Amino acid sequence: MIDKKLENSLNLLIKVLKKEKLTSIKISNKSNTIEVSNQSSSANTFHVNENTKKNEIKEQPLDTALLETLNSPMVGIVYLYPKPGSSSFIKKGQKIKKGTTICLIEAMKTFNEIKAEKDGIVSNILVKNSEAVEFGQPLIELK
Repeated sequence: MIDKKLENSLNLLIKVLKKEKLTSIKISNKSNTIEVSNQSSSANTFHVNENTKKNEIKEQPLDTALLETLNSPMVGIVYLYPKPGSSSFIKKGQKIKKGTTICLIEAMKTFNEIKAEKDGIVSNILVKNSEAVEFGQPLIELK
């Protein structure tokens, strides 16, 4: 099994790759090399060489290779709850279907429902409630 530190490092590299619109990132130290490359707009591939855990990595595929982001279609203020005091639209680990409302974005005093563009499992919520978001900014990661 891949340890949490390695998985967290991969997730961080994915975010940087997407945010900075890079084609690849590679980091190394004495015993580890992690390379994340974006071969197409919707798929990331990962090459991980870890001398001390090489067999473990081969035994378990990287779930992070399946992550995709749902991005903001507009500039505005994101709301993760339909109204104050209610439960959030989505939660980490929740299975969602295409068309599920994932949040609201307020733009020019109009609340716009943002819906999932595909089915998946919410891996990570990348924004905070009441935070300003930009066009194209990743909102959530899906597996």
